[in-house]
Amino acid sequence: MFVTCKDHKILTVAYYTFQALLKSRVLFHIILIGLLLLFISFVAGEFAFGIAERVVLDFGLGTLSLSTMAISILMGAGLISDEIESRTIYMTLSRPISRVSFLLGKSLGMGFLLISNVVISSSLTLGFYIYLGGELNPLIFWNILYTILEALICLFIVMLFSLVANKALSVIFTFFLYLSGHAVNDEFIEKFSLSSPMGFLLEKYHYLFPGFHKLNIKNFLLYQKDLEFNFLLKTLGYGFFYLLALVLLVCFVFERKDLD
Repeated sequence: MFVTCKDHKILTVAYYTFQALLKSRVLFHIILIGLLLLFISFVAGEFAFGIAERVVLDFGLGTLSLSTMAISILMGAGLISDEIESRTIYMTLSRPISRVSFLLGKSLGMGFLLISNVVISSSLTLGFYIYLGGELNPLIFWNILYTILEALICLFIVMLFSLVANKALSVIFTFFLYLSGHAVNDEFIEKFSLSSPMGFLLEKYHYLFPGFHKLNIKNFLLYQKDLEFNFLLKTLGYGFFYLLALVLLVCFVFERKDLD
């Protein structure tokens, strides 16, 4: 399985996908919601004596993560399936472009939207944070990077489900994996004996399903304010290789999917 079309065809699909997503005005609504939530966190921070900047950073990064995940899952569910249901995909694939190139172009366009959301939301958060006297910490940017990586993983998971199930089930399954990926962490697993069937299954859980808790470093940022660089790189490597495996799997399934 190889991309046989030129790179510019992938970029062309990505461009038109991004333009179509912008017409939904999702970024406009995100900016309004982001401003409202940040204003609420700013007011709440005024009553949190001495830690106003921490409240704003906590609330802002939490809002950033949730909004990015919501966009990734809810809009990603129809990214390919809507094209198949409306049969517009036949018109596109009748041209000299492979299925994989089409899929990568659509994913790249969606990725541009996710990154735009992250840039806008994180800029608003950091603006309030610095205004309140907060100091920039490299972990802030690592946290933002992990948020993008987490959203891309969710995007390809929901796309994978959408190729074998309907959109509603795709969204439900992906949200379940997202929540369980955060809930099934080391502390949770330690509550069970590894010799028990449940303990054994939980220990093996993240060999197959994404361990989103690994990408969540917000508590370290807010309270410890430091993490070893090797740990950050290993976490980045874990997320990147899991994403790469998902991309290959989605391409493999889409290449063999019967579109009739």
